[in-house]
Amino acid sequence: MFKLSTVASVLALSFTSGAIAQISYLEDTRNQISVQDYSYEQKALVAEQAKLLLDGLYVNKYAKNLYYGLSPAGHLDPVVAIDELINNMGNLSSTQFHQQLQQIFLSQRDFHLDYNYPAPMKNFISFVPVHFAQTVSAEGSKEVRVNRIWQNYTVLAPEIASVSLGDKVVAYNGQPIIEAVNNNLFKGGGANPDGGFVGAVNTLTIKSHNKHFPPQQDALTITLESYETGETYSINVPWLVFNSKPNAPATAQDETAQFTQSINYEFATFKELEAAAQDDTFMLAANGTAEPTVTWNKVQVDGESVGYIKLASFSPTNGVNTALVAIIDLLDNKLNDTKALIIDVRGNPGGNIVYNDYLLQLFTPKRVTPSHVRFINTDENHHILNNSQFGTFLSDNWRQVLADVKGTTEQYSAATSFITKDAANQIGQAYYGNVGIWANANTYSAGDMFTCGMQDNGIATVFGQHERTGAGGANVLEHNVFVQYVGAPYQALPYEQSMRVSWRQSVRQGHHINALIEDYGCVADELVSYNVEDIFDGDTQDFNTIARKLLAKPTAQATVVFESDRFAPIAQTNGLYSFDVTNTEYVDVYIDGTKVKRIPAFAYGAQAKTLSYTLPADVTSGTVQFVGLDSGKTRLWNSTRFF
Repeated sequence: MFKLSTVASVLALSFTSGAIAQISYLEDTRNQISVQDYSYEQKALVAEQAKLLLDGLYVNKYAKNLYYGLSPAGHLDPVVAIDELINNMGNLSSTQFHQQLQQIFLSQRDFHLDYNYPAPMKNFISFVPVHFAQTVSAEGSKEVRVNRIWQNYTVLAPEIASVSLGDKVVAYNGQPIIEAVNNNLFKGGGANPDGGFVGAVNTLTIKSHNKHFPPQQDALTITLESYETGETYSINVPWLVFNSKPNAPATAQDETAQFTQSINYEFATFKELEAAAQDDTFMLAANGTAEPTVTWNKVQVDGESVGYIKLASFSPTNGVNTALVAIIDLLDNKLNDTKALIIDVRGNPGGNIVYNDYLLQLFTPKRVTPSHVRFINTDENHHILNNSQFGTFLSDNWRQVLADVKGTTEQYSAATSFITKDAANQIGQAYYGNVGIWANANTYSAGDMFTCGMQDNGIATVFGQHERTGAGGANVLEHNVFVQYVGAPYQALPYEQSMRVSWRQSVRQGHHINALIEDYGCVADELVSYNVEDIFDGDTQDFNTIARKLLAKPTAQATVVFESDRFAPIAQTNGLYSFDVTNTEYVDVYIDGTKVKRIPAFAYGAQAKTLSYTLPADVTSGTVQFVGLDSGKTRLWNSTRFF
């Protein structure tokens, strides 16, 4: 195998986080990727802290046992398994202890439930510079093909020069590829058949050592079938290693304690590596905004304008307000003349759940219902909400739903929301055409919740690259948050170790009332499968397919167009709002959420009628919302103006 040790020793890439990522060969780094030798007391501490999460806080423990069943080679009952580990840990080496505890966590197939190895091991990621994706063959069966080649790393792995995009993976270290994927399901973390398969495929070429021990071999043997010629060939590719903290010494404890967003860290890690590789991927989203995670385009399809917004994450770089304003600006100005809009959340690993809740209202005239989640009914949760600093962070509705089931045999509390329904509707509608959500099995967490929320509220058609989204339906919290804000019995872990837990379980509303997102995900309304041609055309074919389906749907006949900007100050408008409406019987006016007037519009047909409303003289700041109604008082459109 050709090796450039001297190049590897000095090669450094700038990652998006600003850290310098050292790239080396696994062969040269293996001895650094190690776990600390734990004393019996340290093992006991870690195991007992894990049990606090798995038994007292893990909201999905009952649902996982029902969904997957119990199997020594697959899913484990987390409570039974942790008790068995505690009883036997005196007989386990440190490596065996960590591996068995990790197996308990990974067997739940829950990306919100993490057991992370201690430093220095957790600081490393092994990868090969080719990435696989699941595609669908012409016959409808699952395939695995090469969909990315990270050119920045080819100097370290010149063997991949013979690999081409679209080549089909036949075998992985001599094992048939589908068999290799299926054997990896309880290591990949993804839930349900779609999420599990995609998660398992991801871990074939990227292994984060916060969860996985290094590959046993220094090189990976891949057998492929050429897309161009149909010939079969094999290559040996060296495993490369990224060290995220090249000179960071291990510390006695991890002092980081903060509330974290609901996100798939494993897939976020993959996206960081991909960004560092400066991979030249095809991009539909050609235009940026003030928020880097929000990009857009306007595309002509069969002579009609179709809008496109890519939401790369629900963790906005510049905050939720900046992201919302950027999206509203797109809808009000850049995309307001489009007849259909495609919102792309493929590969979105999640983030801020409240951001998702605020987004829903922008695309519908109806009042939306925000995300709802629930607790597991345990003494630990009752203690946390009533006898710790958590009470200062959470509103009364959270304590109330737990209080209602205290002392009962109910497994769960009732579901309640992060924000009120009024708050979830305070911005109002900003887009009036047909909307489609473009999702896949890498759409996770808050991405799941957004997709399901748009479906549950009857706002959009969900177009799936896979049948279901990634199925991550929980609010996640770090173990260190409980250490800081609850105290005993929660204790800091040694050697920068961390854990996190699915704390509150998402329960769907509206059209899918009381259904779970966890394990089930959001089932696509229409399947637009990823196939080998999509690897080459930059998603153009699938985009056009979705656009045509949206353009073919009936469009709203009632319209409204305002003369003034949504955020125009009162000094600019003098409190006067003029707007043109069509096919609208009445217009209700609300000031700061309180109805103050009904205007008879009687605007029939496509001919616009101009209406106006002047704010009372004593109203100088706030919001005014206009709601168009038909003769049956059904909402046709709404628009909120801020002054």
